[in-house]
Amino acid sequence: MIADTATYHRRELSVARDRDDPRRIMPPIMPGHRQILDVGCGAGQTLIASNLDAGVLAVGVDIDHPALLQGRRAANDIRFVRARGESLPFENESFDLVICRVALPYMHLSKALAEMSRVLRSDGDLWLVLHPLSVSLEGLGTNIRHFRLKAVAYRMWVVLNGLILHTFGKQWSWPPRKPISYETWQTNAGVQRALLAAGFTHILISRQKHFVVTAVRT
Repeated sequence: MIADTATYHRRELSVARDRDDPRRIMPPIMPGHRQILDVGCGAGQTLIASNLDAGVLAVGVDIDHPALLQGRRAANDIRFVRARGESLPFENESFDLVICRVALPYMHLSKALAEMSRVLRSDGDLWLVLHPLSVSLEGLGTNIRHFRLKAVAYRMWVVLNGLILHTFGKQWSWPPRKPISYETWQTNAGVQRALLAAGFTHILISRQKHFVVTAVRT
């Protein structure tokens, strides 16, 4: 499993570095972004491929310890911290930019967004890549075709959880008593509602190649 995970992160770094790869999606880094936090960073692929200027404080947070170790070996100018997105171990208003590439769909959305808002400075920028319903349905179809019954049950739960999030703004955990995942899919209306509740404005949503959302912390 660890070897497979390491291979996955190396492949993700290769994609992030290849400007011609259609899977590539990178955050816009502005001159004013001097303190950057990547929530759900994996092995730091996005931060590494961003080729940040000297003097920029780059911090990556993830709960995957082997991925963090892999990131530390690959980049000694990035600080890697093991923590959950719903409980960030940083002081208020510590960062100019918070990014989260396809990690928020696995978190408790409202709690994680509240934490991202807390650690962002006033007028700080947020950049998210999310999962539309099609991602969950594709995973469900793949597991049905391969007759993976447990995976099918989980994917059906994810589809339902995303519907509950969109309709009521609530999430279930899997499993209920000892949460491992809050996985959902997102909608324009649902994520906009959650961002406004967390104190963000200037919300922009793009649904072209990727489901990208940007916002500003007020």
